[in-house]
Amino acid sequence: MQISHNQQTSDHSDITGVILAGGHSRRMGRDKATLTLTGRTLFDRAHDALSGIFKRVLIAGDRPDLASETIPCFTDKYPGSALGGIHGGLCAARTPWIFVIPCDLAAPDPFLIRHLLPYRNGYEAVVPRTTKGFEPVFALYHKSCLPVMEQMLRAENYRIYDFYDRIHIRLVESCEMPIGWERSMTNLNSPADLALLTREVQ
Repeated sequence: MQISHNQQTSDHSDITGVILAGGHSRRMGRDKATLTLTGRTLFDRAHDALSGIFKRVLIAGDRPDLASETIPCFTDKYPGSALGGIHGGLCAARTPWIFVIPCDLAAPDPFLIRHLLPYRNGYEAVVPRTTKGFEPVFALYHKSCLPVMEQMLRAENYRIYDFYDRIHIRLVESCEMPIGWERSMTNLNSPADLALLTREVQ
């Protein structure tokens, strides 16, 4: 399915920001969303990056501890995978598009988010692709993706790469992204990652 240009608006009111917070933080050994870096939690950093661009921000995942009147949370129908979290965000959003980011990024860059938005013209998803592979949780998705997602999740197929083969996707290569994109997409997976980054920012 192709999305027509007239479905887009310059003020991004057709997009909801979605923070993915349904993971278990097994490698970190503690809740990554509440980790603090230079006085701000990782959740706050994710929210700040999205709320400066989008009028609506929500949490995909059962996290009432992070939610508020202005930032609601929604339990994933299919918990436990990135595809399930994206599906939950699309179901909860009132807009045709969502932009998802995880709650374990140290420095999500609003400039990079804004840079990716124009690529959605005519596509169902916009996903960065770097030398490390796809970046499925720093990306744009349209509600037209839901039928394919639902079919896969019901079949217990959680492979995001299989999903991409079934939709009209715009892959944004690293050479098309602004300088510094690597830092924005670096997530914290372990105590060693957190310790290294803490030393770098001091």
